[in-house]
Amino acid sequence: MDAKFNEWQSEVYKDKHRFKVICAGRRSGKSVLARTIVYKWATEKPGRYWIVSPTYKQAKSIHWSEAVKEIPKQWIKKKHETELSFTLQNGSVIELKGAENPDALRGIKLRGLVIDEVASIRNWDWLWQEVLRPTLTDYEAPAIFISTPKGYNHFFELYSAGQSVGGASDSMYKSWRFTSYDNPYIPKLEIDAQKKELTEDQFAQEFLADFRKFTGLVFKDFQREINVVEPFDIPEDWQIYRGYDYGTTNPTVFLWIGVDMDDNWFIFDEIYERRQTPVYFGGRLHSHPHNSRVVATYGDPSAAGPMLDYAQNQRIFITPANKETGTAFNTWVRFGIEKVAERLKLIPGHTINNIPANQEQGLPKLFIFSNCINTIKEIETYRWKEKSVSQAQDLNEPDTPEKANDHAMDALRYFAVSYRKMDDNLDDINKGLEEKWKI
Repeated sequence: MDAKFNEWQSEVYKDKHRFKVICAGRRSGKSVLARTIVYKWATEKPGRYWIVSPTYKQAKSIHWSEAVKEIPKQWIKKKHETELSFTLQNGSVIELKGAENPDALRGIKLRGLVIDEVASIRNWDWLWQEVLRPTLTDYEAPAIFISTPKGYNHFFELYSAGQSVGGASDSMYKSWRFTSYDNPYIPKLEIDAQKKELTEDQFAQEFLADFRKFTGLVFKDFQREINVVEPFDIPEDWQIYRGYDYGTTNPTVFLWIGVDMDDNWFIFDEIYERRQTPVYFGGRLHSHPHNSRVVATYGDPSAAGPMLDYAQNQRIFITPANKETGTAFNTWVRFGIEKVAERLKLIPGHTINNIPANQEQGLPKLFIFSNCINTIKEIETYRWKEKSVSQAQDLNEPDTPEKANDHAMDALRYFAVSYRKMDDNLDDINKGLEEKWKI
């Protein structure tokens, strides 16, 4: 088929990198380009090819009707609308898939893969590493990742992998960024009209493909240049706590939080690992240099079984987080978010020894050590669920966070809803927990 590409599409089309990452604004032509490349692959090498969208519904609405028009009829042996598949005369199969059912994506050998709207796909790291990446192994198959950005999340990491930084880009990846203005077939005046109707951040994200704080972020006040600090030794007079979130396929998280004499919080260490046992984590916790100084560890009240295991077999006592505190906020999740959010706000005149501050703007009361990379990543990508039209019109409809990129955030929230300054003797606290877990 003859493809009529604009200048940037031609550049990407001809590029020889195995993994291509395209960050582009709406109506820029990225989906057309990706589909055309899939058609080329399918006609040159018989095999199975996928275009994966965040959901089946999106796969059908975005790609099916266009593919029906784009693929020449003489190429098609049969098509199946329910399965969203085309079988070509040469034996190749092109299928449109949704990422919401990852088990249906396992165990397949692909000749090529396109992943659409990557920034909106939940649990991306797991989906890519354990489900989609293995489908490319047998044939060393290529992949194309396309999306508009949504803040500094996993898609930003993919994009960064293809950018040469000091000549050290990943040799398999190449990335590009294009705006909606780069599509010569879209009237510039139409894009300008959108600029008048959207906020500056919305327009920059959706049409200029600009990586910046996503408009739906939960913790908008977090600023890496202010809230992230280089590690230092935790003073002896600080109190130390832990937050805990239980996981199996999702990561288990332990956060260490130091509280100074002025009630500032410093997240100074983290464990963030999947598929490990309480015995493994028990060893990690007991060997931690600050283990003997931990005042309390707070965890999810629904994880009573794992907490009992830690108490009886590892002598690590975890206190169920205080759910009762959130009743006035509709949910204790919202209450915990509010408790964290208020500590991210700048307090005029607030200063802390050895931490640079603008005296007028001041400092927040929550900081994260730069070595806590997963906590930083989550707090920069934790976002509210997008509401339906009817929900958006209901002003009483509460915001709820996405259940993704939230494991460290949950551990932090459990600490936030339960924390209080303690003068109690640590031995007395542990004795109380021993009684609770009947040790």
